[in-house]
Amino acid sequence: MHALPPMPSHITLRVGAVLPAPVSLPHGHVEFIIGDVHGERAHLHALWQYCARHFPTATCTSLGDVIDRGPDSIGCLMDVLRYARDGRLPGTDIAFHALPGNHEQMLFAPIFNPDYPDLFLAGGGDWLTPWLHPHGDRRRALLEAAIASGVAPDMARRVLEYGIDRWKPGANGRPPIATFRTTGSLLMLHAGINPTAADPVAWARRYNPLYAHDDDNPLWIREEFHSAPTPWPGGWFVAHGHTFEHRIPTTPEGTCKPLGDLRPEGYRLGLDAGSSATGIVAAAALGNGTVQVITAHEDWDVPEDF
Repeated sequence: MHALPPMPSHITLRVGAVLPAPVSLPHGHVEFIIGDVHGERAHLHALWQYCARHFPTATCTSLGDVIDRGPDSIGCLMDVLRYARDGRLPGTDIAFHALPGNHEQMLFAPIFNPDYPDLFLAGGGDWLTPWLHPHGDRRRALLEAAIASGVAPDMARRVLEYGIDRWKPGANGRPPIATFRTTGSLLMLHAGINPTAADPVAWARRYNPLYAHDDDNPLWIREEFHSAPTPWPGGWFVAHGHTFEHRIPTTPEGTCKPLGDLRPEGYRLGLDAGSSATGIVAAAALGNGTVQVITAHEDWDVPEDF
């Protein structure tokens, strides 16, 4: 029987206090949400283990950006795609969903849209360079990278076919991949919402992730979302990643939260802890009216000017 990878010995988990949050969820329901991972596979495994031990009936969602910048992008990608394909974390009753981030978009969208901007390698995708052959065949490169990492060839093919097919356009020109999830008043997506949209869910649903467009979309939006007053239209509580939370001012004087100190800001909860620069990956367990942040840490020096 398949099981979750064991708890990594070199990762420390820090569990925050249970805080009040303006989120409505069904009684007894727990959403366990994981922010930007960026190749930090050990941190991801540690957070999954924590979820399995403490919230065995939860629903778990990855907010995307599991790849690029960190030490094991292909391992993170294969884990997330495999569990998303199965619909649950292995050896548990925890349903699992994987939403795309802009880094997954930069990897997969060009496979089906040759006009998509060439952003992947410059955005941290150089981990795939050893397997990229002339003409840039990403399907083949991903397969070779997965096999080189120790995944059996047949399994690698099946998992990657699932991952790539999520981006394959249908008759309407849109891929089947979902860019957001909702339950109760909780809206989960990678970057955020347009705070001026009369219906944030309809706004997110209209976006075709095979196209870059501009930053007014659920995979890329930043300052317009962070700086807007809440509540949003519809009263959604938004869980998101994408922007290092400790770079977002929380006071008129420009004060930001300390590294790893993540908490609700009005009707939003940012879960990008800046893993590539801080060694921290964040997750949160949300219940009806509550949020608890769990951070996975690997001790190393953070630049003074971060």
